[in-house]
Amino acid sequence: MTDRAAAASGISADLLLEVFDLPVSFHRCLVPITGGVTAALMLSQAIWTTQTIEPAANGWFLKSQEQWTDETGLSRWEQETARRALRSVGFLEERRLGMPAKLWFRVRPEAVWHALRARAAPVRR
Repeated sequence: MTDRAAAASGISADLLLEVFDLPVSFHRCLVPITGGVTAALMLSQAIWTTQTIEPAANGWFLKSQEQWTDETGLSRWEQETARRALRSVGFLEERRLGMPAKLWFRVRPEAVWHALRARAAPVRR
């Protein structure tokens, strides 16, 4: 696209830089143990969130569906599928508390560690 065409479409270098805000990243090593990129992305974000909370929270944190979308770009359906996968392998716990009920999450780091360790262990014959 030429500078003239970009100007005509309303796209400027400043606007482009504004659109490219913080990137979403995840730990690639989580893909094989979670079953896919979506679950790995959600688990990576949950691990990061866990590292930012107070120790008194015992690992539990509150995050709305909208917050997950803002932080990861995952849709409601992608979140639900990822959460189901993470619960099924024991990497994520959930509980509903309060009135109205809110969904709380907790990463099970020991389960993640064991899965990563098992995956990294050399195959013995």
